[in-house]
Amino acid sequence: MRKGSIGCRLVVLVLLHLISNCLTAPGNARADEDIWDVGLRGGWSFNGGEESFNQVDIHTAHRLPRHWELWDGMNLDSRFVTALGVLNGGGDTGLLGSLGLETVIGGDDNAFEVRVGCAATLMSDYTYGDEDFGGPFQFTSHIGLEYAFRESMSAMVRVQHMSNAGIYSSNPGVNLVMIGLRYQF
Repeated sequence: MRKGSIGCRLVVLVLLHLISNCLTAPGNARADEDIWDVGLRGGWSFNGGEESFNQVDIHTAHRLPRHWELWDGMNLDSRFVTALGVLNGGGDTGLLGSLGLETVIGGDDNAFEVRVGCAATLMSDYTYGDEDFGGPFQFTSHIGLEYAFRESMSAMVRVQHMSNAGIYSSNPGVNLVMIGLRYQF
């Protein structure tokens, strides 16, 4: 299996979810709930490359109007997500910005949610020490678990993969474990 193939499959799944979100009838819309999330997260790399990386970012998410009840009390929602952060590795530091989509699976009365998504990511610098990411445009895919410990506060952990999906000749990618806090309003 190629290095970026899992990330590419995740991108395709999220895009299919978005397309179905736009084409389905508005019967399951949640127009009465305009929900935003904002948070801070940070993490470290665990890939076997020569360089190790750290990332810190601030992120936002906005609930899209579609909502599906999978079974009694278990829901599927979508979010439009953005992030602005800093990537550090190999003695170099650069800015990251991303826009994407996220699918959220969770229950009304359940404190846990699973979040899966992908985003288009732009890097201000794509060479960090000996690692060359090939170019400024990357894809970031993730899967994470979130725990709501207060009504509007939650802690999260996620695993993410950032690479260019083979659009440049160099495609090392970076895998990170991220932890953070999120506030919902």
